[in-house]
Amino acid sequence: MKQPIAYGAYFLMAAIVTYCVEFFLTYMISGILFYAADAPPGDISDTGKLLFSVGIPVVYAFVLFGLYYLYSNILKGFNIHLRLSVGVLLHIIIAIYLIWNIVPYAF
Repeated sequence: MKQPIAYGAYFLMAAIVTYCVEFFLTYMISGILFYAADAPPGDISDTGKLLFSVGIPVVYAFVLFGLYYLYSNILKGFNIHLRLSVGVLLHIIIAIYLIWNIVPYAF
């Protein structure tokens, strides 16, 4: 019973952090596009679009992977062992979700 609760707690933490990152990226990109309308040289370049739409979500997935590793090491002290494949699968899904939702804002 401890293991499903541990997975559920991690999923909620990752979901909340992911929502905050998506919210931040959406408003950051919208702010840059608003600034571009005010001053013509301020538009997002193709490299910036690629960075915002793909680069940041992929790096964020690796950061979540590191947090998952830290979380699983903390839980080992309580004799709760989490499988690595669940964390990796969850982070791949989160990265694809972020890429899917941020690409329309960047392009």
